[in-house]
Amino acid sequence: MSSRLGLSSGSAPRLTAAEFARLTRAALGEVVDLRAGKGHAWEDEGIEGLDGLPVAFVGISVVLGRPGQDTAAATRFAGHAIKVFAEAGALAATSTAQQFAELVRGREAEQVLVETHNGYAAIDELLRLCDRYGCRLVLDNLGLAQIGADVRSEEARLLTRTAAIQVKGFTLPSDPNERPRHRALDCEDLGWLAPFASTGVDITVESRAGAPQADLQVLRRVWKDFR
Repeated sequence: MSSRLGLSSGSAPRLTAAEFARLTRAALGEVVDLRAGKGHAWEDEGIEGLDGLPVAFVGISVVLGRPGQDTAAATRFAGHAIKVFAEAGALAATSTAQQFAELVRGREAEQVLVETHNGYAAIDELLRLCDRYGCRLVLDNLGLAQIGADVRSEEARLLTRTAAIQVKGFTLPSDPNERPRHRALDCEDLGWLAPFASTGVDITVESRAGAPQADLQVLRRVWKDFR
């Protein structure tokens, strides 16, 4: 199975579903990821407005292991993979099993994807969640950097547990209290992807620097060299 490359709705949150699909196809993208509940304009038309463009996953605001989570948003996207987060300590939290049971209604366990994200569970705990519940991962390159994950050291486990990857250009600040600076994607941002070239993983660009087409072109160029 070959990988599909495309764009995240975070690259163009003001575009309707139809407009976002046209942008993605114009950039030679084959897949999108979507974020729900954040005011992105694609939600007005819904997934149907993408005119058949494949969806890697839909992100929702659920944090596994955090009490009081409303998992109802997952039912809106039955049949589609959904992306959630996991609290540090989610593996031992009493709420996680029930939350996961609610999320798998209308989808397979492997269609529940947990993202690497700053302030949430570390990579070892995320991998152990996958082992216990059958979920898989979304590797976000900024999240990986912020949680200090060493992809190379966990490569063997990550290759079989990663369903999708989201990339963006960024520079981490020297002061940890400051936010990362978003910039255009560079080839040097993507060398760590090479081991995933044989896995069929979906890869999307979340261009927060206003250059989605150029960023996707960079990804396509680098990915071609890996194959």
